[in-house]
Amino acid sequence: MKKYFQNLFEFNSWANSCIVKKLFLIDDEKADSIKLMSHIISAQDTWLERLKETQNYIIDIWEIFTIQELQILSNKSSKEWQKFIAKISDQNFQKICNYKNSIGQQFSHSYHDIFTHVINHSTYHRAQINTQLKLKNIEPAKIDYIIFEREKLN
Repeated sequence: MKKYFQNLFEFNSWANSCIVKKLFLIDDEKADSIKLMSHIISAQDTWLERLKETQNYIIDIWEIFTIQELQILSNKSSKEWQKFIAKISDQNFQKICNYKNSIGQQFSHSYHDIFTHVINHSTYHRAQINTQLKLKNIEPAKIDYIIFEREKLN
């Protein structure tokens, strides 16, 4: 289980990096695609803070970053996720995380479910960004999982 999620978060990091590179081609610093990429990183960090049971964390999941900030924050977030996953045992993937959502409601989910959610949430928004890139006549990032696996072989 651990290796599976380490690989998925490595893919997530790679895909985020591919998207950030494409964002440098956009003229508008307030473009929706930049807002969405900012949201991806902030949401990843929010979920990691919940898993770490960090008290009193405040992350605005809709804060907008510059493209340069996104590049730095994306790398930092990816490293922190990889560090967190490396430290937990296979049994802990079923561990329950109790947390409050952004409006203060209490929930409980397994680490496994939260990890899966983070990956799917990021993939969903990266697809939206690719659609927006295409509308701006910018070639979408090639971020299919199988391309990631092929690149690892080279």
